[in-house]
Amino acid sequence: MAGVYAARPSYPAALADALAAARTDDVRRGVTTVGPHRDELLLVVNELAARTHASQGEQRSLALALRLAGHGVVTDTIDTTPTLLLDDVFSELDPARSEALLAHLPPGQALLTTAGGIPSGARPAAVFRVADGVVTAGSP
Repeated sequence: MAGVYAARPSYPAALADALAAARTDDVRRGVTTVGPHRDELLLVVNELAARTHASQGEQRSLALALRLAGHGVVTDTIDTTPTLLLDDVFSELDPARSEALLAHLPPGQALLTTAGGIPSGARPAAVFRVADGVVTAGSP
């Protein structure tokens, strides 16, 4: 099995070759047509593509799981805990999914925004409310 992987070109070399091959067309079009930004990630729920078969809550849960996993990778890579930012995080989550997210937040600082209410299981250190462009401190 190792032989199969050993025969593959290294990713940096393969990417450099693909970029060089596409350069003329990319310059003409004004866009880069190859690279990691063009990759597609297929997420599956119950053996079906999440893009077409998962509910909004399931899709949001998958997106949040990827965000939390990415946060973990960055934390391990830089050996410090970056601030986790999640915008309008509860808008498409039902109460059970909101509680699950809160239970799985990594240690460290997390800033969460929500246009709705704060889930009952949340224990924020601070709450700020924004209304008509004015920010006020609220009670947790």
